[in-house]
Formats: sequence, C-alpha cells, structure tokens
Amino acid sequence: MIVFTALWLAAPVIAGGALHIVALRHDVLPWLARPIDGGLSLGGRRLFGDNKTWRGLILMVSFTTLCAMAQAWLIHRFVWAQALTLPGTDAIPAAAWGALLGTGYVLGELPNSFIKRQLDIAPGRAGRGWAGPVFWIADQIDSLVGTLVAMSFVWTPSWSMMLALTVITLTVHPVAAFSMVVLGLKNRVG
Repeated sequence: MIVFTALWLAAPVIAGGALHIVALRHDVLPWLARPIDGGLSLGGRRLFGDNKTWRGLILMVSFTTLCAMAQAWLIHRFVWAQALTLPGTDAIPAAAWGALLGTGYVLGELPNSFIKRQLDIAPGRAGRGWAGPVFWIADQIDSLVGTLVAMSFVWTPSWSMMLALTVITLTVHPVAAFSMVVLGLKNRVG
C-alpha cells in the first residue's frame, strides 16, 4: 500500500515533469529559455550552466501546481483518491502545495549543478572516476531532496515514505531522462 500512496504523493511532480518534457519538445515559451544564473561565473566556471533556465523553473512550478490542483479535484470526488491521500498533505491549498513541490524540485537541482560546474563536469554528465557514480546518484535524487525539504515546511513524511519516494525517484527519473533522449531534448540518459 505504501508504494501506491507514495506514487500518489509524487504524482503532481511526476505528471508536472512529464508535461515539462512535452513543453520542451514543442519549444513552449522559448523566450524564457535563458539561464537562471544569467551567465555568471565563479572562478571562471558558470554557476549552474545553460540547462537550468527560467523556462524550466516557471514551467515545472506551473505544471506541478496544475497537477496538484487536478489531484485535489480527484480527492474531493473519489473515495479511492481520498484513501491514497496522507493526512496533513492537505494542510495548505492545492495550488500552494503544488507550487511548493515544484519549487522544491527545481531548487533541489541547483546545488548539484553548481558543484558539477565548479568541478568542470559538463551539464548532463556524471563525471569520471569516483565522481561518475556519485553524481549519477545525485542527479537522480537531487530534486527529491529539494522536494522533501520544501514539503517539510508543511508536512514531513515518515522514513518508510521517504524510502518509497526514493525508490520511485530512482525508477522514474532515469525513465524521464531516457524519454528526453528519445525526443532529442538530451544527449544521454546519465
């Protein structure tokens, strides 16, 4: 049961991410495809790189918010949706919950991107040697960590729920990356 509940909890972010991929594929809001770091560098190295854009932030937060609102609609109408919803996750309005999750997702990726840029690891790459496996794992779970931190302002999941969310993330994130490669939005999965 915990896996289904964890999937339900993650659904706004997963669906928001899927919509984000579709939007990128169709070049939605191309004028916002500008780096968040504005091209700024530290020690001659970019802060986050070209892949972390205002478009990504705005679309991911917007889509996750819309998906959380759709989820709330389901919760208010169907017993099965109510049964999957954890007490406390409805402490704030659905739009605020979705915005919180989407913002946490995007901001969670930034520290990892910053560290990789400072180590001269190209965007979308894991690195060589010891850095390869470390950054591959970090690339999979950085957004989960950001989402967990963001949601902790309102609700904190149990350890078993965090473990279930980690397993889901380690499954869904590589599938999403593969989809982006297939659609020509990324060069590689890892």
